[in-house]
Amino acid sequence: MNLFLRPIKLGLRAKLTLLIESLVVILVLVTGYITTIREKETLENELRKRGLALASDLANFMARPLLSHDLPTLRRFVNQSMEQDYVRYVIVLDPKGKVVMHSDLSEVGKTYMDGLSMAAVKSRNPGYTDLHVSKNEELHCDMFMPIQVSEVRLGTIRLGYSHMAVEKEIAEARQQIFIIGLLTAVGGGFFAYLLATFISSPIKRITDATGKVANGYLNTQLMIKRDDEIGTLANAFNKMTEDLRRTTVSKDYFDNIIKSMHDTLVVIGQDAKIRSVNKATCELLEYKEGELIGRDMNLIVPEEEKIFRSEGFQKLVEESIVVNREIDYVTRSGKRIPMLFSSAVLKNKEGKVEGAVCIARDVTERKQAEEALRESERELHFLSSQLLTAQEKERKRLSIELHDELGQSLMVLKLKLRSIQEGLQAGQARLKTECDQGIAYINEVIENVRRLSRDLSPSILENLGLSAALRWLVDAFTKHTKIECSLEMREIENMFSEEEEITIYRMIQECLTNIAKHAQATHVSLIIREQEGSAFFRVEDNGRGFNVREAFSKDPGKKGLGLAAMYERTRMLGGAIDIWSQEGGGTRITFTVPLDDGGYQK
Repeated sequence: MNLFLRPIKLGLRAKLTLLIESLVVILVLVTGYITTIREKETLENELRKRGLALASDLANFMARPLLSHDLPTLRRFVNQSMEQDYVRYVIVLDPKGKVVMHSDLSEVGKTYMDGLSMAAVKSRNPGYTDLHVSKNEELHCDMFMPIQVSEVRLGTIRLGYSHMAVEKEIAEARQQIFIIGLLTAVGGGFFAYLLATFISSPIKRITDATGKVANGYLNTQLMIKRDDEIGTLANAFNKMTEDLRRTTVSKDYFDNIIKSMHDTLVVIGQDAKIRSVNKATCELLEYKEGELIGRDMNLIVPEEEKIFRSEGFQKLVEESIVVNREIDYVTRSGKRIPMLFSSAVLKNKEGKVEGAVCIARDVTERKQAEEALRESERELHFLSSQLLTAQEKERKRLSIELHDELGQSLMVLKLKLRSIQEGLQAGQARLKTECDQGIAYINEVIENVRRLSRDLSPSILENLGLSAALRWLVDAFTKHTKIECSLEMREIENMFSEEEEITIYRMIQECLTNIAKHAQATHVSLIIREQEGSAFFRVEDNGRGFNVREAFSKDPGKKGLGLAAMYERTRMLGGAIDIWSQEGGGTRITFTVPLDDGGYQK
């Protein structure tokens, strides 16, 4: 209970800030109230004008249908009017008060004898009523407008216009006034804080300077040039520190050593407040030395750094922890500078902890170099993916030219040779035999051209999909290499885009090509299945294997592009690849492609 009875202690700056902010809030509240009242009156007048304008347009449009008793046209005008926002009903009355047309068809034919209807029928001028509550408890305003041609009264339009339009706009206006008021209050608070700071800052500087002198920093001077009592107090303080400095041992030698350092040096006390800084620190952080002395260390380190918070700093002091890490320093302008930071506990001759010494080096250039290296790597990946894409397009173009141009030319040559053969005489058996040999050779060339065309750009991949293309690839591999190959595959159709299917096909093709060229294997196993949200691919052989580390450590000029292309294609797929091999123990290449990753990466 005594805790709540204690008086709250506020500084001079806080008191001034609260006083000025209170005046701003009162001004905002009064202005907002007056503005809301005036806005409401303006919107209600606008509502009446809008309703009368709509009623006037209806009166003009309905004159001809009334003369011709065209009820469908009247009904259409009424329906169109009801589509307007906030129109609740439309009534067309004849000069005797009989309902000619109504938005509620059940009312047509009735005669309205109520005061409003009679006043509307008898009035020769347009008018409106005050706001009142309808049957469904909705606040609205009635508008009426005479329908007449050449001073002949044909009838009257009655229009019910909801007050919700005004209420909605009033609500929006109040919200805007609230936001403006809130921003004004915040701005006023900021201004109040600045004004209070201007008034109380000299007193705070005198208080801080007194604390520095008490801690032994006798070089402290107050740069306050004023002609009032505060100026007199500052001059007296400066004279006092000058007298103390004359009678105290100088620290210039020690200070010169600190100032000559190129790295930043900050000495902090047990309370985590800065006790000393060198010239490099001031130049880097854009502060003057006097602006840092006595300030909390958290002034120059970001908020997320917990090492200088109460618990973190106490742990560092108590356990004499030496800190070596990268942190950011925050300059006066708010700029963050990456630093290689080192901190150690400072003790006196008796071994008592007095604080900590913090030395840090600006590593901005190193960070920029690292970022440039990462950017270069990103550009390299982009160029690699573009190269593979361009290679695939060129393969497709060559495949089409081989199939369409060279294939057709060979077929024509074959037909011409057969035509020549058929024209030979019976006694030209040797020529017929040579023609048969030529045709057989052309057939072999045609088959090779087709195989090259399929290898360059397998049309089966586009026509029948990835599963069929991989089965054909395995069959062709077995046929041409005489290496036994087993395929265990679950259907993977419609799982990948066209680009992803081509990339996966090329990776499997590269694996089988490398096996045929280098592995000297007798059996190859290919497994394809879905596994934990990814497509799983594994190609394994029982060949002679190789040293993976040695293969990747070769000079780039001597190292082939096959493995590098596989890694790049895996990256483009957003997947992961693992290559295992042992000399004499075969090779196993495994890669996975996520099925829910969002697609192809370039």
